[in-house]
Amino acid sequence: MAIIMYVDQLGKELDIETTHPHFTAHFKASFYLDRADAFGPFGYEDGLEVLKRLEEYFNDKSDQGLNLSAFPKYMMETVKQASYVAAKDDGIERLQQLVAEFGEDVRLSDRITVSAALAQIKITGYILPALRDAALESLHREIELNKIEHIDTGYADIIFYDLLTFTKDYTSVMPDMWCRHCTE
Repeated sequence: MAIIMYVDQLGKELDIETTHPHFTAHFKASFYLDRADAFGPFGYEDGLEVLKRLEEYFNDKSDQGLNLSAFPKYMMETVKQASYVAAKDDGIERLQQLVAEFGEDVRLSDRITVSAALAQIKITGYILPALRDAALESLHREIELNKIEHIDTGYADIIFYDLLTFTKDYTSVMPDMWCRHCTE
């Protein structure tokens, strides 16, 4: 089964017409496709860059080397020249240690991971389970960090619920095949 890719066109960035119907049917809040909302997944510069790079990747049929599950790490380390800090179920003390050691790279890692997961759904209508899990861990860490720092959780709670309840993953359309560069 071929997956139809929805890629933004010049002048129609984050347009409903260039967004996979699975995305628009499930992720209904307006901030998902709001380029001006800095708290939305594509409303900040790095989130939009994640989307653009994944669109380029899916358009480039010759590029077979990118592991989509590892895209957030690639984005942080290769493109942003920063440390990728994978989210884990850490306690408050460990989160404070991570922030002390890595600073803003912690939050940027989380935002890029979430943007990558949502970009994959926006483009393909499906998500890799490993990327969804990483994004959920990142959202959980973002929520916990916001509590520690007494900051409003913003959209993290909404995105967490929406991503958690999104059931269209690649195993549902290609159970025996998988995406070849998803896990390599």
